[in-house]
Amino acid sequence: MDSGALQRSVNEFFHKYFPNSAFTKFLLGLADYAWFARKVFRTALHLRGKHLDTFIRVVVNQVRFTGAQAFPMLSVIALSIGGTTIIQAITFLPKLGQEDFIGNLLRLVIIREVGPLLTAIIVLARSGSAITAEMCTQKMHREIDSMEMMGINPHLIMVLPRLAGGVISLVLLIIYFDVIAIIGGYLISLLVTSFPFSTFVDSIAKSITMTDLLSTFIKSVLSGLLIPLTCTYYGFKPESLFQIPIFVSKAVIRSLFAVFLLNAFISVLFYL
Repeated sequence: MDSGALQRSVNEFFHKYFPNSAFTKFLLGLADYAWFARKVFRTALHLRGKHLDTFIRVVVNQVRFTGAQAFPMLSVIALSIGGTTIIQAITFLPKLGQEDFIGNLLRLVIIREVGPLLTAIIVLARSGSAITAEMCTQKMHREIDSMEMMGINPHLIMVLPRLAGGVISLVLLIIYFDVIAIIGGYLISLLVTSFPFSTFVDSIAKSITMTDLLSTFIKSVLSGLLIPLTCTYYGFKPESLFQIPIFVSKAVIRSLFAVFLLNAFISVLFYL
């Protein structure tokens, strides 16, 4: 049974046994999303020859837009978060006799949780909405239909490169966020307080574990896949120009919800 027949069978089953149910709509939507993801990842098997050149070009453009052009905004946010956290940690923890906990606090707040989550939100706000709007516009202009008529798989040329670009961008941006938040935040903290740099670095080096780095890496890779996959999924949905803002909104809101769940699940999986 091919994927199309299997999808129809699943739809018929739910319509038959769970008619007019909100839960049925949710499951059917989830199944449709799964079929879309399956088609996208299966197209990687056909990535060769002339398609490879186009794939690399789109990936580079996506990394430039999603990653490189996000550096200024990410720098400001990382400096503000890092500076605020470090100033409060350096100011209050020594008063409580917990000076050695400064590194652990930065590891918990910035490296484990805030860095991956906030970076994913910034990428979603900047690039995710843009991806959905671009896909919707291309569909309304019949560009996707034209590609299919020419024998070009739009999932291979339009969706898969954005997934690769999203993963590369998220990994690099999260590393950049953590470095700027910790080092830049420490430099900002010197304006209002003093704390030996060697002690600061030693505290962080002793607190960071391989588990922290692994969980952050997994969060970045999965968020880099989830955001463009969800945004391109809704980008293929509109049937009229009036539906474009509706599906852009759905893409952003549901990607945001999924990113929060993903980060919470990985944190629970690794640390509880």
